[in-house]
Amino acid sequence: MSMPDNHPRIPGTEAKRVLVAGVTGRFGAIADLLLARGHAVRAATRDPAHPAAAALAARGAEIVRADFEDAGSLAAAGRGMTTVFASGTAHKAGPAGEERHGKNLADALSAGSPPHLVFVSGAGADRPTGLAVLDAKRAVEQRIRELRLPATVIAPVYLMENLFNPWNLAALGAGVLPTAVPPALPLQQVATSDILALAVRAIEQPGVFEGERIEAASDASTGQDAASVLSALLGRAFSARQLPHADLPPGLAALFGWLERNPSPVDTGALRRRFPGITWHSFGDWAFGQRGRLAEASGTAPAPGQPGGKRAAAPC
Repeated sequence: MSMPDNHPRIPGTEAKRVLVAGVTGRFGAIADLLLARGHAVRAATRDPAHPAAAALAARGAEIVRADFEDAGSLAAAGRGMTTVFASGTAHKAGPAGEERHGKNLADALSAGSPPHLVFVSGAGADRPTGLAVLDAKRAVEQRIRELRLPATVIAPVYLMENLFNPWNLAALGAGVLPTAVPPALPLQQVATSDILALAVRAIEQPGVFEGERIEAASDASTGQDAASVLSALLGRAFSARQLPHADLPPGLAALFGWLERNPSPVDTGALRRRFPGITWHSFGDWAFGQRGRLAEASGTAPAPGQPGGKRAAAPC
């Protein structure tokens, strides 16, 4: 597990009062990391009665109702907080919804003395791309700058957890490692836990991170290499195959085409040197940690000896 997510907070830093906006979303696990490190967490959700919200309340978080469609509710949720953590909402709301939600959040935080905003965007959203999903993120980042909010933007290239997206599950069950780009082409990726570890650092050290935009990736394996990792890990042959664009929603097909034409230039070595306490998972390390979920998704079982023993080796 990455530091600082499983350690006491960074020495010399004070406990923060952090609003986690959209706590039941894909980055909501940051709430538990912050609680474990002694921060006060206010968790915002559209549904305070959601089981995940109730469980978080039992672990010490304050649960409040807020909706990205309602800037007033976001302003009320952020009142008195030193920090706000949020991410884009394209998975649930689409690009237009993500832009509207992000701007609502920025506007809501702009009054008075705004808190430090740690926002998860996307690599490539700092420039025009013609892609709706990245242009929406760019518009949100522009609004944050226009309002001069004290902010840190963390921009992952592609999440390893995208392998579990619904459109990939049928292929996994058939012994196919579905890829966003041609199987022989490297694709920079990063584990969600590494993004959260970086976000925790930004939350604890606002003086260091305010004003920064950090694009993040930790590995650049090919689909062929990733399939070899799964084969060794699960004891079943996997082959890599690019998802046919014709079978995908137009926006997703456009994004995958853009990733193929525009390989991300993140300097993963520099990132590791700057933040040596973060694990920065390789695909093989990530897959080993997710082997139970991968086995379930693919309808297989981990190879003998894998669950508690030797990791599957990534190809050289």
